[in-house]
Amino acid sequence: MNRDGLQRHRLTLAWAIIALLLAFLALRAGLTQWRELSQWRVLAEQAASLQGGPGLNLERLRQSAQARQIELDEVDAQGKAWQLGGQVADERVLQGWLQSLRAEGAKPLEWGLEQGGKGLRFDLVVQP
Repeated sequence: MNRDGLQRHRLTLAWAIIALLLAFLALRAGLTQWRELSQWRVLAEQAASLQGGPGLNLERLRQSAQARQIELDEVDAQGKAWQLGGQVADERVLQGWLQSLRAEGAKPLEWGLEQGGKGLRFDLVVQP
């Protein structure tokens, strides 16, 4: 083989290597993007499953009240609503509890507050 033929083959080989490297880089970038999109899809599915959440049940309601030092004297489940009655030392504690119930997905429908013997007496209707 003469020098011109060898030079021409080198140039062809160099272009083939450059094309192969570009194809490899494009494939690698595509795979990375595909993995990221798959992770986002899985994350979106998990977030969608969390929106329903476990819901509020009577036991969690009692624990929540007890954690805020709210005494629940009566709990009556009537269909889709719960009637609650109890005592609380301060109205701000009751407001904070109502906000936490809303955050858990419950909907306070009616509530009343009156001065009692050792604190405030409340009546509450909640839809879980």
